[in-house]
Amino acid sequence: MQFICKQCGNCCLNLWDAYQSSVDQSDIDMWKENLREDILEWVDPIDCGEGAVVCDIWINPRTGEDVIRCPWLRKLPKKNKYICRIHEVKPKVCREYPQTEKHVSMIGTIEPGLIAVIAPRESGPKAISDGFSN
Repeated sequence: MQFICKQCGNCCLNLWDAYQSSVDQSDIDMWKENLREDILEWVDPIDCGEGAVVCDIWINPRTGEDVIRCPWLRKLPKKNKYICRIHEVKPKVCREYPQTEKHVSMIGTIEPGLIAVIAPRESGPKAISDGFSN
């Protein structure tokens, strides 16, 4: 049984329900390697002492405040569906979402043989083979 996204946007429109709002160094490194300063400006590194750093995500670079919806989510014109504008480089927390049955019931369905159905920027939904490659 695998997750199929409904593209309703609930996971990204209601970030208070997301299970994590921080990223690890692998996401930071990915964005640096891909020259994604546009993403990195929405990250707030917090020094926890003794070399430990936690990187909170989706902090408004102009105000320093947490956002209530993902800044990379876009509604498709004339449709009640949403896409991720950074799908190719979205953080691990997003690639591994949903984590609970509650989240699945709110944003998608379960069907054998597929991990997820996603919508790339300009095309319709497509199936991907594993939850970690995209």
